[in-house]
Amino acid sequence: MRLAPRRDGNPRPFFLGLLALTLLATAGGMLLLAWETPEALPLLLALALLELPILIGLFLWLSRLPQELYYELQGPTLTVHFPFGKRLVHRSQVAEVRPIAYALPWWTRRGESAMPGYHRRRWRLGGKPVEVYVGARRGEGVLLVLKSGEGLLLNPEDPKPLLRWKEEA
Repeated sequence: MRLAPRRDGNPRPFFLGLLALTLLATAGGMLLLAWETPEALPLLLALALLELPILIGLFLWLSRLPQELYYELQGPTLTVHFPFGKRLVHRSQVAEVRPIAYALPWWTRRGESAMPGYHRRRWRLGGKPVEVYVGARRGEGVLLVLKSGEGLLLNPEDPKPLLRWKEEA
């Protein structure tokens, strides 16, 4: 069963705006260079035509990264899929599953990532280390307390299957 996280936004407008600003800056730089050395204009146009598809592809790829965060329940295994990997948790590793209200800080440290619709970080909750894989910076989530003393915070749109998952045989 695939569970989607509750999301707090979409980074696509940000990246499309950044693409437009990058293209404007490139065009402005090309105009200045063409003004100084008109014989370089064909080379500048060729570089611009090469740059355009690369930039469009890069910004569209970046804007789709949050959609790669989702949770999957398959029998006794919970898999957290995120853009550059996945985290597997077996039911036997989980000591407790409980709903929780959370609010992440707005800053991130090295090794953490955040953008609208995707937040991945290490956090301390009640003195215990918690790995956070959520789509919204604040809201209602599900905390899986592992037998190792660590936690895993997720925020599925429908938390009921995840809350029942621990008790299923």
